[in-house]
Amino acid sequence: MIMGCNPMDIKILGCGNILASDEGAGIHAVRKMNKYRMPNKVKILEIGRPGTFLLDYIIEAQCIYLIDAMVRGEEPGTIFRFETNGYPPEELLGYSIHGFNLVDAYKLGMEQCPEKMPDKLIIQGIEIKERGKFKSKLSPPVKKGVNKLVRELKKEVLELYETSEI
Repeated sequence: MIMGCNPMDIKILGCGNILASDEGAGIHAVRKMNKYRMPNKVKILEIGRPGTFLLDYIIEAQCIYLIDAMVRGEEPGTIFRFETNGYPPEELLGYSIHGFNLVDAYKLGMEQCPEKMPDKLIIQGIEIKERGKFKSKLSPPVKKGVNKLVRELKKEVLELYETSEI
């Protein structure tokens, strides 16, 4: 169980470009998550490449899961997980390939509406193999990584609800 997360306030956000092969890993992941029955208060959203609108997506939730394609030089399909209470670490900025600035969005939110900001950010990345190819299918190792991430995330969210006093 994730300490500090109220299971009634969870958002799962998928980032990426669905038409650019592996760059759409986050979108593919949330589409698969949407096939499962989740508690009513879990919001699963495709946010594409949110840019300056990222703050609109991360407010008003206790816990945010953000899923995106990453480039870290590991085997394609490798899953990364970064958990943070409060500000996300700035070193994460170099790994996401979609140009949103999570650190700046979080800082802006803390300045403008701190009471609406999440207590917990969980960033999950999937190492990609193909970048920028004009196709909507994932490469085999990234598809395998997406499937594994979805299974683990589904289990985690459901366990959070089972162990809470709702």
